[in-house]
Amino acid sequence: MINVLHLIHKYRGDYPLLNQQVNLDPARFRTVVCYLSGEDDGRNSLPAAGIKTLYLGFKPKSLRLHNLSLLWRLKRLMDKNDIHVVNCQQHRTTPLGVIAAGMAGNKPAVVSTLHGLGTASSIRRKLLNWFLYRSLHRVIAISRGVSEDIRRSNWGVSADKVVTVQNGLNYDRFLVPLAREEARRQLLPEMSDGFWFGTVGRLSPVKNHTTMLHAFQRVTHELPNSFLLVVGDGELREELAAQCESLGIARHVRFLGWRQDIPKVLKSLDAFLLPSLREGLPLALLEAMACGLPVVASAVGGIPEVVEDEDFAQLVDPDDSRGMAEAMLRLARLSNRELHMRGEAGRRRALTTFSAERMIAGYEQVYQEAYEDWLRRNPGTTR
Repeated sequence: MINVLHLIHKYRGDYPLLNQQVNLDPARFRTVVCYLSGEDDGRNSLPAAGIKTLYLGFKPKSLRLHNLSLLWRLKRLMDKNDIHVVNCQQHRTTPLGVIAAGMAGNKPAVVSTLHGLGTASSIRRKLLNWFLYRSLHRVIAISRGVSEDIRRSNWGVSADKVVTVQNGLNYDRFLVPLAREEARRQLLPEMSDGFWFGTVGRLSPVKNHTTMLHAFQRVTHELPNSFLLVVGDGELREELAAQCESLGIARHVRFLGWRQDIPKVLKSLDAFLLPSLREGLPLALLEAMACGLPVVASAVGGIPEVVEDEDFAQLVDPDDSRGMAEAMLRLARLSNRELHMRGEAGRRRALTTFSAERMIAGYEQVYQEAYEDWLRRNPGTTR
């Protein structure tokens, strides 16, 4: 049995991607998930799935290498659970995981999973990564774009140090039949019919809602009966609402906040928008594809990797509101049959290429290899 510890910086609520990542073969793996900060809100589905889940309760600002209490807690946790492999989720937990693993009696192998771009954007970060990566068995990138960014922006990273395990999801809840008209009736019965665009993501600068709203203003001039649903919340909520007023599109835009019923929202749409400035491998895009939606998205990060040469998506420059508007209008002018055909192509790609099963198999292979490496470093240990 291979004992795997996942270190998570902060508990922010139930997270479907993590739920899938830790859904390993119980005959081969025992999983422990540890949140360094954040409190249990009773909605985390991991304990019900039989996964040991711990909340250390440290303040986010205290998660530093000089916090000896934190390092000692992690060392004791690794010893108590006989951990063989530590997966540090995101770069913020990696220094803590490496140091604590070095203190632990078992000296577990350490891997780090990176989800985003630009994790070596300063000399200080490059120096830290140079030190850390020498101690890691593998760096796991969630897309080829992230993998290339790690190799390009860090010093002395060997080709075999970085492995790509693409994100994948269990799409069952997105495949439940629900007609578009019924989804709209349940979601926003007061809205008139028309062409509905939508986007899902936190309201922050990197998601580039501002350019999207300028593009949508152009669309409304050509298609007065078009609407835009914005799902998510964040620091730009009031600013974006004010922008809609100044652009004269407030009656066409609905800010829905955070939603639990994302499948229903997606099934009410005609097309999905992802105007981000940076992305690793966006789950929101995979969810929209699973719902059979054609897409307009930025040609950045891992997005082209998801789309490749398929015609269900149109890729645009995230800074070009005119080009974004033209792509949106091209979709809106397609027949229902053409929209359906494009959406079905995206659905097939999501289900076959970005499935949870493929992702889990990739993580299991990394953990198995890390365990084999740990055994070589501990020759007296029996399997």
